[in-house]
Amino acid sequence: DIYTRRRTLVLPVHEETSASTSCAPLTARYEASWSLAHYRSRTCSAAADADFESSAAMDLHDDLTVFGLSIALLAVAYAIGRVVGPKVTKCETDEQRRKQRAWILTLISSVVCSAHGVFFLGRVIKHGFGHEFSRGETVADRRVALFFLAYCIADLATGALDYIDEIDYQSGWAHHSFYGIGLCVLLYRKHTHFFMAGLIEELPTVLLAWARLAHAKELHWPFALLYFIVRILYHVVATFEVLEHSLFAFGLGLVIFRQHLWWLGAWWRRSSASAHAAGPQETRFKKTNAQLNLHTKLLICAAMVVTQSATMLHVTIEGYGRRDWVHETMTVVGLTCAWIYFSYEAVLIFVDTYTRGFIELAIKEQKVIYNISWEDPRVEREELKLSSEDVVLTISSAGCNVLDYLLEKPKHITAVDLNEAQLAVLDLKLACVAAKMPQHDFFALWGRSDPRVFTEHYRPSLRARLRRDASRRYWDSNLDELFRDNWMFCGTSGLMAFLFMLIARPLGISSALQRNLRFEDLKKGYLARLIDFGAWVVGQPLVWTYAAPLGGIPPEQLALVDRRPRVFSERIREILATRMWSRDNYFYHGYCTGQFDAFPKCPRYMSAEHYPKLLAMSDAELKERVTLFHGSWGDAEPPTSSGFTFVSLLDSMDWMPPTLLATLVKDMLSRCDRAKCRVFWRSYAPGPMLQQKNTDLFTVHSPALAQLPHREVQSYDRVGWYLSQWTATIPQDADLDALCPAGSTKTYENSLMDDALVCLAMARQALRKDKDVAAFYRNQAGRYDGFRESLLPDRDTFLKYTVPWSRVPTLLKKQPTYALVCVGCGTARDIEFVADHLKSLPRNARVALCDLSPELLAQAKLRVDALGLADRVDLIQCDITAGPAALAKLGLRAKDSAVVTCSYCLTMIPAWRAAVDAMLGLLVDDGALCLIDFTQRFDRASTLAERVYKAWFGLDGVYFNRDQVDYVAARTAPEYYAEARSRVPYTPWYPTRYLFAGRKEA
Repeated sequence: DIYTRRRTLVLPVHEETSASTSCAPLTARYEASWSLAHYRSRTCSAAADADFESSAAMDLHDDLTVFGLSIALLAVAYAIGRVVGPKVTKCETDEQRRKQRAWILTLISSVVCSAHGVFFLGRVIKHGFGHEFSRGETVADRRVALFFLAYCIADLATGALDYIDEIDYQSGWAHHSFYGIGLCVLLYRKHTHFFMAGLIEELPTVLLAWARLAHAKELHWPFALLYFIVRILYHVVATFEVLEHSLFAFGLGLVIFRQHLWWLGAWWRRSSASAHAAGPQETRFKKTNAQLNLHTKLLICAAMVVTQSATMLHVTIEGYGRRDWVHETMTVVGLTCAWIYFSYEAVLIFVDTYTRGFIELAIKEQKVIYNISWEDPRVEREELKLSSEDVVLTISSAGCNVLDYLLEKPKHITAVDLNEAQLAVLDLKLACVAAKMPQHDFFALWGRSDPRVFTEHYRPSLRARLRRDASRRYWDSNLDELFRDNWMFCGTSGLMAFLFMLIARPLGISSALQRNLRFEDLKKGYLARLIDFGAWVVGQPLVWTYAAPLGGIPPEQLALVDRRPRVFSERIREILATRMWSRDNYFYHGYCTGQFDAFPKCPRYMSAEHYPKLLAMSDAELKERVTLFHGSWGDAEPPTSSGFTFVSLLDSMDWMPPTLLATLVKDMLSRCDRAKCRVFWRSYAPGPMLQQKNTDLFTVHSPALAQLPHREVQSYDRVGWYLSQWTATIPQDADLDALCPAGSTKTYENSLMDDALVCLAMARQALRKDKDVAAFYRNQAGRYDGFRESLLPDRDTFLKYTVPWSRVPTLLKKQPTYALVCVGCGTARDIEFVADHLKSLPRNARVALCDLSPELLAQAKLRVDALGLADRVDLIQCDITAGPAALAKLGLRAKDSAVVTCSYCLTMIPAWRAAVDAMLGLLVDDGALCLIDFTQRFDRASTLAERVYKAWFGLDGVYFNRDQVDYVAARTAPEYYAEARSRVPYTPWYPTRYLFAGRKEA
């Protein structure tokens, strides 16, 4: 048969060689003659050709036999593993058993492929890639390729039947389909020996599959090292080596390499313990969750980035020197672009390691992040009128603001922090005051970083006065090292201070600040021009995106200005040209000069004018007035039963996801004095004062905070990084528990076939000239939720936090029939998120679910019954634009609802203005209109991408219109607005969506 002929044909070696192959080894020429394709092209007779063609049928028969046997063996192995696996690894729940089943076939496939890959690697070590890629395919190559093809198909088919929830789109359907198609091409072209080069890359999959079968939650560093060696370095070399043999295989290799980098980055990010979890601090960082420290991770990551980039560059240059075709200009450009692109992707992993890990790991390792508090305490002190009767809750940070507040002698200050190191800094400053350290020594230590002062005072007088054992451990381990290296350059933010100083000192900015010069004084010199240029550079979004984390700014904060870069860029230029030059701006003075100078170029608590007020307090008075609390501000308890009256949360809420923020706010407000408490916070999100046009809608950045009576503070902030500052009060009748409404956490997923049928319905709708919305949903009612779970994101955030549930009890005093009216309710999926909370409302507070489609309402009824809400929910089939009289006949009367929501529906209503007016008409005065829907990005509505999204969705009767946002903002008092984007399933589209909550004004 043809496999035998592949093994036994030995052909004469041609002596003639070109200049480019004259140096090829004898083995290379032998393997070239061994290739069946080479034989047919040079020496086969017509009879041999005919004989070859007649054997194609036998080829197909053998392939089908191998493929069928592979399927059968995989099926048998899966059946055995399905029975034996749970007994061996002790699966206790159905979910564990389902997760385990998803990895049985993967383990089998990876073991088989890895074994062949090790054999292939041995041949490569002995003969080189050129030998293996030139020899042509063998029987073993083809059979292994057919086996892997059988695995891809078997895994998808078995998964669709037995573990559909464990197969995701990217690593399941897309991955297997891509490999399946690629293997079919290689099989057809008889190039499966190229596939053999990648089999060794299945070794990490063996570890991964075994870990998942054993229910291991974490993969440790040996896995990462093996993954990097075989799937990054080895893959790069193999991919570039195959280029001179097959352009198709080279293209496949690059696509696969991109996927490998993505997986490596995803694992690397997950490897850090997350600090973003609600609850007591002790549960956030467990000692058992071992992690490398940040410096080690950064060093490893940097080494990996450099190694990968150097390897790619080496194989590119080495290929340039020995392959004729590489001399072609376009090929050289293409290879260089590939090197630049993949090096950039690797660098992004390094950047992400730092920006996403520095806060969590600094907390866990007890490292200082902030050496000074970068929040201007004068703003809240004056705005909230801090007095001696106040009970203060604030964040410790570097202790600057705490000591500034202490000068006003409030009744009590509770300083909280997640980071033991930051509490240790404040603890040492308080110990200095308690020990009656002279002002010149205190200033020399904290303003000039004099290590001699620390050495002179720590052991004799300061250590014993430290309140916390953790503080003693911290300073015992660090001693004067932090001051010898200059305290101003200590910590994460100290890195930014050091960079500031390196730039400012040679340019003369440091001396100019010390001489009290203003920017106007420099306008005629070169320095002014350099500052102008530097302000322009730093103001570019690409620059501050990567530079800001050096100052301790988490990526979550930067995300608040990511879609509004103009505002932040203008602020940076204003800081560098104006704000930093004010005489009392000690923040920039300290970072540019590396030290503080006499007041007002230092925090007022360390100045000769104000420090004596602290010295006047006894040690007992200091302990009575200040408490240090390790944990979150949501966990801190007030010293008296009356609660906190002055809360300053700095900028801590910027990086919190909605669930965590709402939980902490609820817990904190429950410990406050509702009648007297004022809450103050800062945010990177721009506020209404920076809004320049209607389409640029700025509000408070959090839906939970939007439920409180709040206003933007207009006071001048010397720091300037925060684009808005806010204060809020606590209503007497607010339902604080409603800030975190209870509901179902159930999710819905479709099978691939279900999604395909929904996409077919969407395609039919797109081809109709007249868009029939009711008909559109009629044929997909049963599959509606699964497909739209990912198509329509953030509905849980919308229902749980954007809807102002804490204000509903107040609104119900106006005796409306409905607490909630959902327009375009669909299958009632939305109310599932808050089902338990709806049950807690008064019995006379009803819910109306309205939709145009009877089929969707039928599905809604099934869900309402299952949730136990049938006795308080009215299902109403209606057209919201029918007019007040028609709606009143159905029970939807004017001013008869506390809240009206419209979830991904307004863009499907042609007469959307009439719909908005109708919804507002249903609300009582001060009622809330809440919307979530698609729109066009406010600053890019005319760009090609936004036009494509608009046209694409318009085919299915979803019409993006930025005017909708402007209209609802004009008709209500906007309380919350946010934009984001996410990918549409099975497409490359990333359309913009918004969440909106507005109050109906009387």
